[in-house]
Amino acid sequence: MPPDPTLVGGSRGEQILWRACAGEPVDPTAGITGASGALLKPDAYLAIEVWAECELAAVHALFRVVRERGSSTGSAVLAVDLDRRLREAVRWHLEHTQPDNSTNRPWALHAFLLADDGSGDAALYAETLLHNALATDARREPLSRWILADAARELRIAPPALP
Repeated sequence: MPPDPTLVGGSRGEQILWRACAGEPVDPTAGITGASGALLKPDAYLAIEVWAECELAAVHALFRVVRERGSSTGSAVLAVDLDRRLREAVRWHLEHTQPDNSTNRPWALHAFLLADDGSGDAALYAETLLHNALATDARREPLSRWILADAARELRIAPPALP
């Protein structure tokens, strides 16, 4: 689990998804808005930077939920729906969200790397997330270091395509 307790301590979409990652018996779809596009409603936040960070944290968590629930018995139908939703969110962000439109934390770095279709767009997005973290004091921050470590772990255990 992330070292920041605020990620699991509320009822916003990314918090619900992180609680699902922690094994709480919550419905991860309760944290997702709509069937396409971004996972979270942008108008629920005061600034685009805050929304972008929460949104990318939600993509990061949803990636883990898909991987974990996709390998467990009895949840294959849910995992397929969440997998499709994850892919849709990643595609949406590649088109609509600048990777520096947050607080320089590399949320969902692994999801973008694994989503690259050979065009290089998703890989470049991931590289920009990493560059922003390394070029700022985020690299010294415990949460950003945890995010990078978690992304590296996900890359090691993931299949060679988005789960």
